[in-house]
Amino acid sequence: MGLGGLKNSSMKKLLFISFLFLCTVCFGQKFEIKAQEVRYRQNKGSYFTEWSSWQKNPLIITVNADLLKITMHSSPQQEFKIIDFKPTQKIDNAMVQDYYCIDLNGKRCTITLVLSNDGTLINLRYKTWEYIYSGYIL
Repeated sequence: MGLGGLKNSSMKKLLFISFLFLCTVCFGQKFEIKAQEVRYRQNKGSYFTEWSSWQKNPLIITVNADLLKITMHSSPQQEFKIIDFKPTQKIDNAMVQDYYCIDLNGKRCTITLVLSNDGTLINLRYKTWEYIYSGYIL
């Protein structure tokens, strides 16, 4: 085997390990995120307001793929049933996973997880408002 074959073999192993990690994080049984800050904006009809400044808001967010559920352990606790998801995408240096959900009141929303070396962002979007939580995977 020449050097080109070795590089190809190493690249395949790296891609396979990356795929296993991604499946564990995004499709694994259960994982938790420690959110530290939040910001929000509202839909005012035809436009969204500017983002608020970051505010401290420590909470734990649990993604349980086996139960198809995302829970935000806040006061009051928020629970979202996962009804569908997009395949994971790599955008710039981040892995992005979209979950299409229904909350306990029957309202549809999208929860997007953005995993990067800089941390984790959780974007909770409804038609009328949007929140972004900043944190890290526990």
